[in-house]
Amino acid sequence: MKLFLQEHRFSYLKWIVIGLLLRLIFMSITLHGDLLHMNWTAHFLTYQGYLIPGEMRHPPLLYYTMSFFQLLFKPVMPLYADGLSPAISWTQGPHLFWYLFLLKSYYLIFDLGVAFLLLRLIKDGKKRLLAFRLWMLNPVVIFTSYFQGQFDVVPTFFVVLSLYYIVKNKLASSFFWLGIGAALKNFPFFFLIPAIILLGKTKVKKLTFLLLGTVPYLVLMYPYLGALGFKDNVMTTQYNQTFLNFRFSLGAFDTVYVFVVGYGLILIFTYFYSQTKESEDSFKRLWQTTLIICLWLYATSLFHPQWFVWVMPLLILLVVESKELRFFYWVLVICFFVYTFNWRKSLSWDLFSPLNLSFFNNLPSPYDIINHYYPAGTLVGISRSIFSAVSFFLIYWILKQLFFKQKYRQR
Repeated sequence: MKLFLQEHRFSYLKWIVIGLLLRLIFMSITLHGDLLHMNWTAHFLTYQGYLIPGEMRHPPLLYYTMSFFQLLFKPVMPLYADGLSPAISWTQGPHLFWYLFLLKSYYLIFDLGVAFLLLRLIKDGKKRLLAFRLWMLNPVVIFTSYFQGQFDVVPTFFVVLSLYYIVKNKLASSFFWLGIGAALKNFPFFFLIPAIILLGKTKVKKLTFLLLGTVPYLVLMYPYLGALGFKDNVMTTQYNQTFLNFRFSLGAFDTVYVFVVGYGLILIFTYFYSQTKESEDSFKRLWQTTLIICLWLYATSLFHPQWFVWVMPLLILLVVESKELRFFYWVLVICFFVYTFNWRKSLSWDLFSPLNLSFFNNLPSPYDIINHYYPAGTLVGISRSIFSAVSFFLIYWILKQLFFKQKYRQR
């Protein structure tokens, strides 16, 4: 299958150029504290040969990756670790814009990787072009990766790569790369069990896939498991367990977690879908099940803005196949940006502090502006409720399609 149809090549080139320009413009002039902390933690490995377990907030592979690129950029970042606050003092110097560009530059590799993998997952030429455009102009990806400087597009790439190897019928590779994604950030583990249920046709294969998906994570985590502060920061911190916040007390010590109930039901549905013989549907069932899990997570949990990147490739696969759902896609995107108002200036004007710290620091955030006319918390809450309602609807829509197809086959 040709990557670009002859008649679409100019369109692809146009969207690549526009998408890259948008990314390149903002990656050098915006700064968020999370980018500083992640790279500050990684710089200990680059310049001193070790990581501080108590400073890690994510699995080690994330910091290994950042450290690798810091090492690669050393010749063109000579002042990066100078000063009283290594890996932070550079923010006060004239090289700030250049260093911001470098620290975000390798995101482009994985970002573009997702765009080209989407082309491999879609057969129809027009739909492939639409998917490519939706990714290259995706405001969520651009905002979280190049405004915030968050890393989530990298593990998202490995999730999509895992789906690509399912299409190629290389299931061992698929589970290995899913495990690499989880070794960067924990969320791909949500998708591991459904993948095993759908793709593991025998007990031996199920066990093999489980090992391929978890061993990379366990091997990389093992050296730090006993270290002070690591377990609390990376594995059991509240940051990684917000999906347990929505719960009901049944009295005394008895609690029901809403996300876990829904996740369990999704696994049950997945199991019954796996009982059919139509193996050619495995890929579609898996990405749709993965999409349902993400939507259920966002609908029932407090989530950080960068987490919404995880679902964007899957939403794009959905809306290019179902034109009637594109309106709801944009509703989700709009509600997402209203949701970011909860973070006040840290996700609005403060991001532009490299341009003029005092000017942007003194601007009121969108939340504060709204609050002059209407309770901002209420407005954001309404938008958040619409976001959850649309997520529930999309879950229902996907399940309905799967259910009726299943019912039709059994007649």
